[in-house]
Amino acid sequence: MIVFRVDTRCGLGHFMRMKWLACELEKQDQKTLFLVDDCDISRTFMSPLQAELVTIPRFSDSEQDATWCKKYLSSIEDAVTWVVVDGYELDSRWESIVLELGIKLLSVDDLERPHVGDCVLDMKWLGAETESRYQRLMDPKAHRLLGPQYAILAPEYLPEAQQQNTVKRDNNITFALGGGGNWHLLEGVIEQLCSQALQIQLVFGPKATGTENLLLLSEQNENLKTLSAPASLAECYARTGLFVGALGTSLYELAATKTPSLTFSLAQNQENRIEDLEELGHYFHISDLLSLPVEKVVSLITTLYTHRAEIEALRQSPKVNVDGRGASRITDYLLNSKADFLANEIGTSSALGEVVTEISSSIKVRKIYDEDVNRYLNARNRDENMWRMTVTDKISKVDHYNWWFNNARQSYVLEQNGKALIYVWHQLRKHEGRDYLYGGWFAACDDVNFAHAQIILDWQLNYCAKLYPKGIWLAVINKDNRFVNLLNQKEGFISLIEGSKEYFLTQQIFAQADASEFNFVGKFPR
Repeated sequence: MIVFRVDTRCGLGHFMRMKWLACELEKQDQKTLFLVDDCDISRTFMSPLQAELVTIPRFSDSEQDATWCKKYLSSIEDAVTWVVVDGYELDSRWESIVLELGIKLLSVDDLERPHVGDCVLDMKWLGAETESRYQRLMDPKAHRLLGPQYAILAPEYLPEAQQQNTVKRDNNITFALGGGGNWHLLEGVIEQLCSQALQIQLVFGPKATGTENLLLLSEQNENLKTLSAPASLAECYARTGLFVGALGTSLYELAATKTPSLTFSLAQNQENRIEDLEELGHYFHISDLLSLPVEKVVSLITTLYTHRAEIEALRQSPKVNVDGRGASRITDYLLNSKADFLANEIGTSSALGEVVTEISSSIKVRKIYDEDVNRYLNARNRDENMWRMTVTDKISKVDHYNWWFNNARQSYVLEQNGKALIYVWHQLRKHEGRDYLYGGWFAACDDVNFAHAQIILDWQLNYCAKLYPKGIWLAVINKDNRFVNLLNQKEGFISLIEGSKEYFLTQQIFAQADASEFNFVGKFPR
């Protein structure tokens, strides 16, 4: 028998993933038993699990919980081969007590805590750091099942099930907060979206709170539908035009269904680095989204919904694939008592931007594409860049994502051996029948030197001269930035005459540039 101790108070998702692992074990004729806290789990969420559920008392600490479990397991007739524990309150002290029974213990975690059992399972993706997690937090002889290849999902997320699901995406937006969540936090956003006549679906989990006003709103608005405690969200993910919700197990489910998504965090375990999410094909995550002004959130959701096809395209070739076979792999480990570990394979993106100019065998200029959305912002917000700009404050994610799909810039990046060095952009403005150009650049890393800056500026001026041979360049340069002032002088920029047409237009374009802090310069065609 394999016994599961699951703490459902930290989220129903913990029970659901252990259920699907137990179901996989039951397919192999393994008997399973669940020890759960006093939580009412409906038959809807139990199916097709055959395990017996034993409700244990609620204790004030993990030692008391472990002592009760140890006593209970000692009293049952079936031989227990493994105990699988999943719960944030069930720590290494709990594990030490249960291990006194002389049985094997698998700890499920995603917070990188110390463990004393035989194996730890953590499906979280942390890029190159994934494989090194828990090295100093466990016995060196203990096993580690790490990464999305061990993500435990329902059978409907398997590749063969996805291939059979040929439904087209609906023109709707689906909101979900997982098994619980306080829906009062989303009321203002949903009300404003309803006023735009968008099709909206709300998925309430069994522990959801604050749903009363939204249920009333759905009765008054035919475009707002609600769904209460569905057994699976696979079809919702596959059908929706845009998903907006909390990032938990949904991260892997959304990756499997390649669903366009905007996510946020409601708990510590939902905090992720955007670089790691990108490798799973997910590019739009704002941890504190629900604390931002409603108008900004609504604007962002509307923008992403309008551009959902581009966001779905980013899902198609992730560097790290989620195939839904995690439960099968863990079952093989538990039953074979050996570690046949798979390395997390990191692929390369197939959606490369168009190379515009090959300057050398290692240095290239390519167009910006949607996969650059977060790297572009990170570079722009580097301290080394911000002080030189007319807007010296950091740009927020919500403002950047909104801007990204609505700007008129032509943006490029100078790369060396595939590594971004400098982002450069320009924009055309027509005025009284003439072409005017303005632009800028900012370093993406610490490796940028004067030569790189000269290369990209020279490239930009020559590239635009072919497109706009009579175009006049207008620019503002921080007076303290001797580096760029010198660089632009070498490229033929001269000071604009105060009161001239070009000076006036430069003031319009760079409205936040104070003439006491910035030089107003221009480059005229020969």
